[in-house]
Amino acid sequence: MKWITILSLICIVPFAGHSTNTSPELSKADSLRSIGLLEDAVIAYEFAAYSATNNALRTIALINKADCLVELGKVDQSEKNLARLNYYSLTDSLQYQARYKAALYSYLNQNFEESKSQLQMIEQFLPMALSVNSKFLYALALNETRSWSEAEAQLNNWNAYYNANDSASFKAYHQMITEAYKDKNHPKFRDPAKAQIWAQVLPGSGQLYSGYLFDAAFTATMVLSGIGIAAYGVLVAKYYVTGIILGYGVFQRFYIAGQNRSEFLANKKNYKTKRAYNDSLKELITHNLE
Repeated sequence: MKWITILSLICIVPFAGHSTNTSPELSKADSLRSIGLLEDAVIAYEFAAYSATNNALRTIALINKADCLVELGKVDQSEKNLARLNYYSLTDSLQYQARYKAALYSYLNQNFEESKSQLQMIEQFLPMALSVNSKFLYALALNETRSWSEAEAQLNNWNAYYNANDSASFKAYHQMITEAYKDKNHPKFRDPAKAQIWAQVLPGSGQLYSGYLFDAAFTATMVLSGIGIAAYGVLVAKYYVTGIILGYGVFQRFYIAGQNRSEFLANKKNYKTKRAYNDSLKELITHNLE
């Protein structure tokens, strides 16, 4: 729940001011949530959304229900719940809250494209005074889709807005972001298709290209073993059919498996490489929230 707590801090300031938009059903749900009865609160918020007399009340009920679901560890259900939101006729502040929460919980559910879509809507249709508060989350979502130049631009936009009158802070933050997002720091990825081709040409080379030496050695050894079994059966033992069948069986199994394994390992290596880089960027970005 660490990242849920940290990222939710971004939401606090822009979301104040909706306490007057309430109903008996919402108040009851809030009371259940305040005493820790989250499962009951989820049901109560759903009823409040169902019986709401206007879209603002319905939106607040669905947002609070989503928050409870996240607190219960049901991030996927929270995202689905917020997909029901209708943004028509909402105030800018409430629309920001709704879209931001939808983006946040999509991000936590690793649905990064949906998160980016919501954040793009915030950027395009809401005032800068509100949308600027979403820049950190936008940058995090862009990082996950390898859109590092766009993420850097989002952080620089935040810097230009909040540090416009503080040249020292502006320069320091700009330098820090520029250094972190330099092209030379961008991770270098393996091509899964190329890994598979290498494995076809020379068994074991696909895994080696993907960065897994022992995996490559094992595949090469087993493929050579298949050839060796066939050669021994034909040339030494004189069991021609048996030797060929056994040898070909071993060769074919590890030759084909090596190709699939090479593609898998290339993707695995890419994920670990991206994860290491993005985690360092995440630490840099969220440091500003502490």
